[in-house]
Amino acid sequence: MSFKEKLLNSTSFTRRTFLKGASVAGATAALYGCGGGGGGKTIIEEDATVEVPKITEKIIAGATPHNCGGRCVSRYYVKDGVIKRIVTDERPDKSIAEGDEPQYRSCVRCRSRKQWFYRKDRLLYPLKQTGNRGDINGFVRISWEQAYAEIAEKIKSIKAQYGPEAFHIQYASGDVTGWSSGAISRLLNMCVGGYTNYYLSYSSPSLQHVARFVDGPSFSNPLGNSKQDAMNADNLVLWSCNYHESIIGTNSGWYLQQIKESGVPITAVDVRVSKSVATVVDDFVDVEPATDAALVLAMLYRIVKERYDDLDVSFIQNYVFGFFDTGNTLLHADAGAGYGNVPAGGSLSAFILGNDNFLVGKGLNTATSIYPNTIGYEVNTEDPLYGKTVSIWGQLPKTPEWAEKITGVPAAKIRKMADMYLDTKVTTWSGLGYNRGAESEQVIWILRILSAVTKNFGISGAAYGRNSNNYTAALPGTGLGTGVTNTVNLTNKIYDSSRLTAASKYVTTATRNLSVFTIPDAIENGGYAGKKSKWNDGQVNKLTTPFKAIFTCGGNITYNQHSGASYSKEIFADKSKLELIVNMDAFMTGSATLADYVLPVAMAGEKPGAANIWDTGEVAIKMNVIVTPPGEAKDEYTICAGIADKFGSKAAFLAGYAEGVEGMEARMKDSWNAANMTTTYGMTYDEWSEKGVVSVRNKYTSQAINFKAFRADPVASPLGTPSGKFEAYCLSMMEDYEARYHENIDTSTTDAGGVATLYNAGAITSKYHGASTARRFVYPIPMYIPMSEGRHAIDDIDPSDPLCHDDPLGLTAKGYKFNLLSWHLMYRSHSTLNNVAYLDECYKKDINGNPAYLDPNRNFRDGVWDNNVYEPVWINSADAQELGIANGNRVLVESSRGKLYASAVVTNRAPRKTICMGQGGWISLNANGIDVGGCVSTVTSPRPSRICKGNNCATDCRVKITKA
Repeated sequence: MSFKEKLLNSTSFTRRTFLKGASVAGATAALYGCGGGGGGKTIIEEDATVEVPKITEKIIAGATPHNCGGRCVSRYYVKDGVIKRIVTDERPDKSIAEGDEPQYRSCVRCRSRKQWFYRKDRLLYPLKQTGNRGDINGFVRISWEQAYAEIAEKIKSIKAQYGPEAFHIQYASGDVTGWSSGAISRLLNMCVGGYTNYYLSYSSPSLQHVARFVDGPSFSNPLGNSKQDAMNADNLVLWSCNYHESIIGTNSGWYLQQIKESGVPITAVDVRVSKSVATVVDDFVDVEPATDAALVLAMLYRIVKERYDDLDVSFIQNYVFGFFDTGNTLLHADAGAGYGNVPAGGSLSAFILGNDNFLVGKGLNTATSIYPNTIGYEVNTEDPLYGKTVSIWGQLPKTPEWAEKITGVPAAKIRKMADMYLDTKVTTWSGLGYNRGAESEQVIWILRILSAVTKNFGISGAAYGRNSNNYTAALPGTGLGTGVTNTVNLTNKIYDSSRLTAASKYVTTATRNLSVFTIPDAIENGGYAGKKSKWNDGQVNKLTTPFKAIFTCGGNITYNQHSGASYSKEIFADKSKLELIVNMDAFMTGSATLADYVLPVAMAGEKPGAANIWDTGEVAIKMNVIVTPPGEAKDEYTICAGIADKFGSKAAFLAGYAEGVEGMEARMKDSWNAANMTTTYGMTYDEWSEKGVVSVRNKYTSQAINFKAFRADPVASPLGTPSGKFEAYCLSMMEDYEARYHENIDTSTTDAGGVATLYNAGAITSKYHGASTARRFVYPIPMYIPMSEGRHAIDDIDPSDPLCHDDPLGLTAKGYKFNLLSWHLMYRSHSTLNNVAYLDECYKKDINGNPAYLDPNRNFRDGVWDNNVYEPVWINSADAQELGIANGNRVLVESSRGKLYASAVVTNRAPRKTICMGQGGWISLNANGIDVGGCVSTVTSPRPSRICKGNNCATDCRVKITKA
């Protein structure tokens, strides 16, 4: 009997019993149209364990969250130690109108995990590489004792020769329990003396960087009000924000639906028709990839020039520093001598108006724009971008008509959006996609200024940024950091604080570490005499100790998730540089193949933990142990204790606690009791573990309004920026770039006509360079800087138009005519869950266009991925017709960096000349060097972004696409 027949023939089957008694992931995968091409069975139908059984299992409450942003409740039905099905939060559910106590419902990611636990290609015992890195057949099985001894011996050898600066813990987001990062950190701190740290993340580098300078150093992201407060807005704008797939906090999509139903109009600014756009949006603003900053500049032009009579100039001067040349008072007396000097024609509004003297006539600016028409790149002489420029139009007014040709958004629509921001209370929710581009710092910066200029901050219904929690629930910790410290501090080597005008307390100390995205560059070039950073990164060039050992726990960054996969693979495969790579994972990912030792670990659900983060802090969720890990897999806490034992430090590492689950639970319980959480939550640790979740809704009575005190009285409650205001002219951001040993004077490029300086005899002053008329690579104001691999809307309409993209790498002539946009998919979290067949067959196809999935019964030695299971790639129907591509066809996507196969999804939800493909596919090259796993990192660029040196994979990539 098929799964469909089971459902149709069940006399007692109802929607409620189905939701209570079956995995919704299984239900989703079983829906016809999602699998079984040509009448074949789906993976669900072939799974004999799928029934609609009576509830006879033991129910274990918990969560198995991922880095999707969701922190959701799962309830596991377990019998004889085996997971039978997974459901979600079953507590009463209250909407905002009913009291706002929602269930914390999980989506298909968490509900599909039954099959993820029981895949046959899970790693079951320790592996040692005996061949070249990357060779699966070179791995041999070893004992844990051998693994502990050999890894410890190699650590000792590297420490003796290079010291603790040679060790690094790689960025990873696949394990959220805290045991992986905490355990390896404790081990290296105790037995080595420390390790090098990193700055930023792969997910939100530009957001994290810009907020720390424009909003204040305590901000790791631009922050707005609570989700619920958007009900009080006149308009809600989703800017690159797809909460129905990317989640960004449990129930984000549910809150959006309630906001929509309350009557608040919702506008989306995005590149494609995402799930959120299709579900809740009233007005879709379709913008060319990574041109958002041009859109905002034109909106501000509309506001300051065409709506000048409605502009509250005094308000702007009170709350925004450097928007005008004049009126720039400081709210901090100790900001730093000279910090308040905005040069004539150097303000943001001067740049917006270009050579238009309108604001000079109003007495707000003292000169027209000093900024040049082009900008260059601080790169090595052998870099293909050396001496090249792209237009920034410093002398041109940024009118809506100017922006229309760049963004594709009609000028009338741009004016309408500007009026909406100026005339109504607007809440803007920021997503993450637009912050992963080569020039993405600019739009993050200028959106904050737009919100401030239009008074959309600090009051109910008006905000910009990530949502704030109304109350953040405290969680018990692991206690692994207690009593050990990291002695490695690179500040004196890679950061020159004497280049800062502002007092040190006003400038984030986070940038004293290497940007996470530059770590491969540092491994290849840092600390070696005569070697220079590939990307001319000033901090990498200042390293004196090479990286020799790297540990990655719950991460797939090494090869799979770092843009330009072939670039990173070449670096990590070189044993003459990195002498030790230890990877702890549950599956043989592409990154794991590059390790010297692959150690099988317990996944979330096989070890305890707690969750409440990602703007979902209004509950405390217990991650209970659901099942025991298979084979010889161990938790990282136990693994690191075993390595510590070879240093004679196991007792110190454990600090009186047991190994394994017993010790982990005891540590968490002691943390709970030490913080008196029993009183806070009205239940003991054991009661919390049984219930699985506790709400803190009774801890607050009003919605979080960020910047409320600043809005009420900026003098009494200034921001933590040097000026005390939002900084449109942000000297500290430019000087921080220079303090990271970047030489911020451009001597290699000029404007047309040979102009090699700023205009209007203008000069910009910084502590390091003094007052200089020279062109810069980084300026103290936000602007629109076209991507090196970007496109403009006018490109195909009129290739002779001066506003066409400059194309500094000549990619159009080489046939790379499409932008590749990557996003976070519904059916995995980054690369996590990519091998779950339940989810695969809903989206992936074989060469004939039939649903396909990675065989759950394969062995890890069969390779990272199988041929004939292809990732989807969206292509506009008109583009597909021109190229002879039909829905379901296998296609070849290629850039100068690599090639991959994918399965075409022909849809008008993708714009013309932009193909869309989710990130996180598992890279696996066939004999011809083509990636059959569909990892976008195969074709994207490893070049870091301009200012923060962050990940630029989402938008900055030009490709070819052909039927294959």
